[in-house]
Amino acid sequence: MTTTKKINHGSVKLTRENITQGRLGEKIRSISGSDKVLSQKELINERRKIIPDDGIGEDIYIFAYGSLLWNPTVDYEEQFLAKVYGFHRSFCMKTNLGRGSFENPGLMLALDNGGSCRGSAFRLNRNDAIKNIDILFKREMVTGAYKPKLIKTKLENNKNVLSLAFTVDKKHKNYFAKKSTSIKAKMIFKAHGFLGTCQEYFDNTLESLEELAIKDFEMRAISSYLKKFNKKL
Repeated sequence: MTTTKKINHGSVKLTRENITQGRLGEKIRSISGSDKVLSQKELINERRKIIPDDGIGEDIYIFAYGSLLWNPTVDYEEQFLAKVYGFHRSFCMKTNLGRGSFENPGLMLALDNGGSCRGSAFRLNRNDAIKNIDILFKREMVTGAYKPKLIKTKLENNKNVLSLAFTVDKKHKNYFAKKSTSIKAKMIFKAHGFLGTCQEYFDNTLESLEELAIKDFEMRAISSYLKKFNKKL
């Protein structure tokens, strides 16, 4: 099963070209008080901690559970329904930048500890897998907010593979531990930044999950609140 691909509506488009040319990092640097942007050397060193330059000796998959479902910005060979164990999808990372501001922080998805998560696994071509992973690191790890990991992943055909996934760093200052659905919905409803509104991010992700027939109870609960908020406008 595939998902419809989309591009964000913000002033900075999250495209492969903009990422590789460093425009995402440039925009973040231009915002007063923003987090440090990792250099290309630092990003490669972070990637090498889990994936060496010559790969891992087998196909590498990317596990998509949020915006990668609808805007992967990497080249891949196949897309599979997939499931990982020991982590669940959660709006647990605060953002003051791309989808939020210091006045109205937004919330982004990450994989938090516990449970399981269904999403998609993108199989990369071995010939350019490292190139595409470095592009992904330049996008997801631009400020080093996630903890990238290789996670055991079960594909829809019951094949077990290793996939690269971006998990939350609970020690990071942007980790958002509150579980209140209403608080999360209010933050998502109010937040916007140079990548667009936080609700656009939410809506596009929910649409992708529905295309994959994946039910996410937190997202459905947040969606109910967002519908109420939008009715009041």
